[in-house]
This record gives sequence, C-alpha cells and structure tokens, in this order.
Amino acid sequence: MGILPRLSFLALLAAGGAVWGAHAKARYLPRGDALPGLRVDGAPVEGSLRADVAARAAALRGRTVHLASSRGDDFGEHTLGDLGVTVDEDATYARAARVGHEGDWLARAETAERAARGEIDVPLAPSVDAEPLVKIVAKYKEWLDLRPESARLDLDAHTVLPEKAGRFLDAFAALPALERAARDPSVREIVVPFADVPPRVTSDFVRTLDVHAVLGSYETWFSRSGDQKHRGHNIDVGASKLDGVVLMPGEIASFNAIVGDRSEANGFEKSWQIYKGEMVEGIGGGTCQVASTLHAAAFFAGLEIVERLPHSRPSGYIPMGLDATVVYPIVDLKLRNPNPFPVVVHAKTEGGKLTVQILGAERTAKVTFSRELLDTTPYPRKVEEDPRLANGDDKVIIKQHGIRGFRIERRRVLALADGARRVEKNVDVYPPTTEIYEVPPGFDESKLPPLPEDDAATSDTTSTSTSTRTSTSASTDASANATSTVVYVDAPGAHAPTSSQKAPEKKITFTR
Repeated sequence: MGILPRLSFLALLAAGGAVWGAHAKARYLPRGDALPGLRVDGAPVEGSLRADVAARAAALRGRTVHLASSRGDDFGEHTLGDLGVTVDEDATYARAARVGHEGDWLARAETAERAARGEIDVPLAPSVDAEPLVKIVAKYKEWLDLRPESARLDLDAHTVLPEKAGRFLDAFAALPALERAARDPSVREIVVPFADVPPRVTSDFVRTLDVHAVLGSYETWFSRSGDQKHRGHNIDVGASKLDGVVLMPGEIASFNAIVGDRSEANGFEKSWQIYKGEMVEGIGGGTCQVASTLHAAAFFAGLEIVERLPHSRPSGYIPMGLDATVVYPIVDLKLRNPNPFPVVVHAKTEGGKLTVQILGAERTAKVTFSRELLDTTPYPRKVEEDPRLANGDDKVIIKQHGIRGFRIERRRVLALADGARRVEKNVDVYPPTTEIYEVPPGFDESKLPPLPEDDAATSDTTSTSTSTRTSTSASTDASANATSTVVYVDAPGAHAPTSSQKAPEKKITFTR
C-alpha cells in the first residue's frame, strides 16, 4: 500500500474512532444529571431528575391508607403525608445524580448498561415523624381509652368491688406499620393497637386490708329542696365515686382523676356553681363540697395535702381554711398517704349529711386545726339595668349577694404517736364577692342600702368546737337594711350569705 492510501485508511480509522468515542461518551458519560433508563421509586426518570424526585415524593405523601383501631374503630382515610411520612428530596436527588458519575470508565460504562436495561432503581427512603400520627390518634383517645379501676371496699356491705383493667390507644406501636406502608404500596391499612393497663389494686389485696381505725373524719350538710335538688344529686354521685378508694403507702390521689369529668355521661346534673366569681348554672355543682369534705377528713387524718386551693369566697358549709375548690380538669385536690400502710376513703350521704372518713390500720396523729383572720376587704357593688324590669318599678333583683374578702392564716398541728410534734401553716386569701343588682332602667341607685362598714365584718369570739354545721338564712342583707319601698327578690342561685360568710370568727381552734 502506498503512502497516500495508508494515510487515508488511518484517517478513516481515526474518524471512526472519534465517532464511536463520542457515541460511547454520550451513552456512558452523559452530560445530564441522570443516566438514561435510571429509575426512581420504581418509575423511569423522564425529563428533569429533580422534578421527577419531587413528583415521586409528592405521590408517596399523597397515597391514602385506612386508619383503624385493633378493635375495629374506624378513624377514616388519611394520606401518608398527613400521618407523618416525609421524604428527604435533596438526599434522594443526590443519590440518583451520583449513579454513573463515579468510578473509572469501565465501572461507569457497566453502570450505564444496567441503567439502560432498567436494573437500577433509586428508592425514596421515606422517614416517619411520630407527632402527626399521635395527634390524629389523640382525637379518639378521650372516648376510647379506659382508665383502669382498682378494686374497692364496699364498707357498708362488707364486700369487695372487683377491679377492672384499662386500655389505651398506643399510637407509637402503630409506627412500624406506617413505615411499612410508606415502603410497600400494597399496605393499605394502618392498625393502631390497644395497650392493656392493669389495675393498681386487686381484689385479693383489698381483702387483706386492715381498716379498723378511723384516722380522720369530717361531715358537712347540704339541702335537697328546691333548686338544690340537683346539687344534692351531684354530691351523692361524687361521694359514691370516692367511696372505697384505696391509697397505697406514698401514693398521691387526685380528686379529678377519681371523680372524673363533670358531665351528664358521668352521672352529674346541671346545678348552681361558682364560675369566675359569680353563681352560674353548670354541670357538676356540688362536687366542691365533696372535695372540701374530703380535704377536711384528710387534714385531720394527717395525710399530706399536695395540691389544694381555697374557694373564691367563703363556703357556707365548712369553715374557711378547710375548704378546697376543684374544677375539672385544671384545678385539683391531691392527697398523699404518708403512712407505711394503705388507707381507704369512706364517703357516704345520708339525707342532707355528707360524711367522709379516712380508715387504716392505726391512727398515727392527733390533729389540731386553728385559723386566725388577718384582715378583710370590702366588697364592691355592680348595678346592671335590665330592660325586662318595668320602668318606674321599685322591684330590684339581687343577682349576687356581696361578701367581704378575707385573708386568713391556718395552722395544722400534728401530735404524732411517737411523741413528736409538727406544725404546718399557710395563708389563704378569699377575694371579695361583688354585690350585683339588676334594676329597672332609670332606677335611682340612692334607694339601694349602703355598703356595710368593714369594721363590723367579724366577730371577736374564739370558737373551740369539734364540728360545724351551718344553715342558710332566708333573709337578705338588702331587705334587712333598706328603708325605702324597694322590693328585693333573689335571682335563682343567689342565696343569702350565712353568718359565717358575713362575719366569720376571728379565731377558731378545734382538735380531732
């Protein structure tokens, strides 16, 4: 072959090699961010890799599954995204973009061949945030969870009321199923299981209790007549829920947890109660008297008062310093059993009397309660015009009677069985209760009785009684003091204050 033909062949060979090299480079070393044929989450990439990753992630989050409890309660259809499934799109894109762009030429060529055959699939690798699922399940826990009920003593019938196991929806136990659904499209249902909650006290244990000793007791009185009928019913219900409750050594008992929510479903009825300083109708009125009586019994039994708030005004059924207000679920009465043995609450109603006893193996302390009135605060007056009252008429509605505010120091002295003596003291504050009149339009307010002087608020006597019983007077301050022809009528729930509310003794002391 001459020199010219040989040169022509070499040129042709070089040109062919260049064409083949360009083809190989385009196939095995692509300029784009994804190899041809590469799959993401089972589907081939079409167009922009980043856009395809975003679309696959959105499709995964938008996939719906059915949510239900292990008992068959239906929680509806939810997207995986709503249940907390997330995808790190940047990390997925980075993994996919690296395919075929790393290693030597031969390795990259082999990877490209596999991608072209559809053999390389980059998974989305979803993750699960527990919070969204927990929030969704929490909506159903209120009516599906059951609090365990410990065994109780029926002290009147001398029998044991058996325990009942509880249950709760365990959203965290459903997370593995949610993770499987995020990785497997065939999983179409997420089941939230119930977890069993064993009762704290069993029947066998209750049968062994020694409750022959009365550690402390207290009784209060109430009415069942007229508008007090439903309040009396609520006191019956509250007492029944406390009766027979066992407190183990060191255990803290919550009044709200034991008695439960004040609802018709829980046995309570609508009655008068204090709300934001005024008497209003609400479900569960009367439970504060149950809480106060329990507090007083626990006080004299030497139990530890862990949490307790006084009322917003003195109570007519119990001395200031022994009362306890409760509002479900935020204001509670909590007691702790400091004894080395269990104690049992015995609560019952008989007619208009509520009695609470704390029973146990032995009485460990003799308790003295004392209270000293430190100062008083005059109550304000509010006059509201009511267009429903006839103009020019002298009929006035007493919506709320005024009661002075008081600040007291209360003491508990425990004379322990071993001869030791312990003194506890704290200050309670009862804000003044606003006197509220409803009057006709244009009423002359000078006809109303003057506000009482504060120096006549209290008695100088000291009480050393061992029990307290009070009754409500039918007369009102207004009618007793008014000198005009004004007719005063109590609104529903506006009962005249008792003598102990109007003029409490400056000092009282009694021992039980």
